[in-house]
Amino acid sequence: MEDTLVNQLLEIVKKQSNALELQSQVMLSNGTGRTELREQSATAPHRDLAEPAAAREIIHVTSTATPGGEVQPVSIEQEVLLLVSRIAAYPATELKPSDALKNELGFDSLMMMELQSELKKRYPDREVIIPLEVVDLTIRELVGIVSGTGDPSVAPAADMVMSVEEDHNLPRVQPQLGVEQFPEYAALKLRIENAGTVNPYYRLRGGINKDTVVIEGEPYINYSSYNYLGYAGNPDIITFVQEAVAEYGTSVSASRMLSGEIPLHGELEDAVSRFVGTEASLIYTAGHATNVSTIAKLVGKEDIVLHDELSHNSLIQGCLLSGAQRVSFPHNDWEALDRILGRIRHHRRRALIVIEGVYSMDGDIPDLPKFIEIKKKHQAMLYIDEAHSIGTIGATGRGICEYHSVSPAEVDLLMGTLSKAFASCGGYAAGSAPMIEYLKYLSDGFIFSAGITPANAAASLAVLRALEQDPAPVHRLQQNARLFLEQSKSLGLQTGLSNDTPIIPIIVGDSDATLQLTEILYQKGINVYPILYPAVPEEGACIRFFITANHTEEQIEWTVNQVAEGIQSLKKESVTI
Repeated sequence: MEDTLVNQLLEIVKKQSNALELQSQVMLSNGTGRTELREQSATAPHRDLAEPAAAREIIHVTSTATPGGEVQPVSIEQEVLLLVSRIAAYPATELKPSDALKNELGFDSLMMMELQSELKKRYPDREVIIPLEVVDLTIRELVGIVSGTGDPSVAPAADMVMSVEEDHNLPRVQPQLGVEQFPEYAALKLRIENAGTVNPYYRLRGGINKDTVVIEGEPYINYSSYNYLGYAGNPDIITFVQEAVAEYGTSVSASRMLSGEIPLHGELEDAVSRFVGTEASLIYTAGHATNVSTIAKLVGKEDIVLHDELSHNSLIQGCLLSGAQRVSFPHNDWEALDRILGRIRHHRRRALIVIEGVYSMDGDIPDLPKFIEIKKKHQAMLYIDEAHSIGTIGATGRGICEYHSVSPAEVDLLMGTLSKAFASCGGYAAGSAPMIEYLKYLSDGFIFSAGITPANAAASLAVLRALEQDPAPVHRLQQNARLFLEQSKSLGLQTGLSNDTPIIPIIVGDSDATLQLTEILYQKGINVYPILYPAVPEEGACIRFFITANHTEEQIEWTVNQVAEGIQSLKKESVTI
């Protein structure tokens, strides 16, 4: 009987491993770079949906399918073993009935609570109470508790040890003892070596990051700054920040939930919600953390999150952390989103749609009214990352809702960063009062982090107050962006999808040529950075310009001419060769 049980367990573990491997491949293809994203979209855009059985196997380990497709329940022993394996991230083939959850498998109080919660879901008809303070609770004893007898004899025998050697389908791997042995590091070193002497990254600059910068003592026209409205160097903003630091110090030195709350925090949140047009907002210490922590708290294992294939890394990481089923849809394709939701929405508790206000690679804007229509049709939530759209689009810089004349109340969460138009560092989530209260007490990235510094809070607060009084910097920014785009198109430069935004890529279509063009422009006093494969497809390699309110017409016109001349010179060299 024990041999039969061992074989059953091994078969289930094998199926679970295959399903997890398949799921991880989908995650890798969706989350490591735009090239992989686009390739997946072209060949199998909804790969997650193609394996619903695999997804069910991962989530519902209380059932497994026979070769004939019939669903059969697994035993308590099997269920407990697989559940412990999943929570502990420990191979089921190496677990023993005598293993103690805390002392040997590393279970902490949160893991024990998760274990109890999962068991209650699987056995709602019985009271499963795990003694959380018992340090040496073993898997055998846990099976006895779950069975309701408390009798260790119902658990697997003590000599039932499943090792890797017993399953020849589980290969041995060579341990990697240091980062030097990581294949990812080897690939990075090769990429750096291939760049030769031209490596534009991590150049040391001085002064304020605005329309001009000083690099190694030389001045450059600068197109690599998120200082869209020019406030990062504004003397009035700097004075207000200095006063805040003098009063509150350089750090609040605690989580805001405990003793890190200062008046500037509440004033900034009021200013953000007023500017964005929502009932409330919450300030995080970083934009990346805002996306990761917020998305991870909105959806979970019973839910689905659907994101644009060109979503920022922080959005992808939030989706992965949430544990929800993750599906990417083709860029800005609300019709594809509609079809996906039509097929799967009724299988999931919550559905979250994730898009951006302005996409930071292409500089384009989604059709918000259509996405709102899809959200309502399928009873989904809508989350918009406004990192590059707040302060830059809309008549007064209030972002994508103002741009499309849509009420912000139509969107569940509007996220933005403070490090761009708002001249600081941090992020915010803005939405309804209940939504923000929910995040304020439950979002890990907020409650377990020290509050935003007085200097950062003061900087953004001063910018918001200035914009409310006078949106002139927004108008200058938009005029400059239009000028750059029009001049580029008039000279036949390829600007991709960019429209009505301060992000304008000039597509070269070859990584080596793009790197050479970057160096040509640098030698002429223009600081702009390349976007190369694999961040984009090889044919999409480009130099990306960030326009600011501080740029002058002369700077813009001269720069565009230099770009056109540089591309022509590269074409001539290519023909000659």
